[in-house]
Amino acid sequence: MSEFLIRPIFPADHSAINDLMRAAYAEHMRSAYPEALVRQAMPILTRSTPAQLFGGRYYLIEVEDEVVATAGWSDISPFGRACPPGQAHLRHLAVAPEWQGRGMARALLAYLLAAAGRSGVQRLHCLCPLNAVPFCVAAGFQSLGEVVLDLSHEVSLPAAQMRCDLGRENATRPEILEAGASL
Repeated sequence: MSEFLIRPIFPADHSAINDLMRAAYAEHMRSAYPEALVRQAMPILTRSTPAQLFGGRYYLIEVEDEVVATAGWSDISPFGRACPPGQAHLRHLAVAPEWQGRGMARALLAYLLAAAGRSGVQRLHCLCPLNAVPFCVAAGFQSLGEVVLDLSHEVSLPAAQMRCDLGRENATRPEILEAGASL
C-alpha cells in the first residue's frame, strides 16, 4: 500500500471532497441501485455542508496530495436532528473508485472510530447504502434492518439502519476492520 496521510478536512478541501463523493457514490452505488435512482439521489447524497465538514470531525486520506477517501461523524443526524448525548452519525464515507480495495476505508474508519470515542461518542449510527452494508458489518456495525430514506418528495432510497457501540473492544482491535468487503 502507498504511504498515506489521514488528516482533518480544511476549507481548501471542499471542492476535492465534493468531487470525490460524486465519483465514489456514483460508482459504488450502481451495484445495489438502478441507474435512474443513482442519478436522482446523487445531488442530494453528495451535498456537503462546509460548516459541518470543518468542525474537526471530518477527515480525509491523502496520497501524494490527492484526496482518495473521506469520512466524518456528526452529533446531528442526516435529517437535522440532534443526537442524544454519547451518540453520533457516521457521515460521508467515500473512497475514490481507483483506490477501492486498498484498505483506505478500513484505515479511515478505524481512525474515525477512535477519534469519536475519545470525544465521548459511545454509539455511532449509520444510514448505510445497501452496497456498503458488508463493509460496515465487517467494521463492527450491527444491522438494525432496512429503512427507506426519503431524500426528497420524489426520491426514496432503500438503506440499512446500522449502529456500532464504541466500547474498548472496537476502539482497540484494528483486526475487526480486516475482514469483509470494502467500499
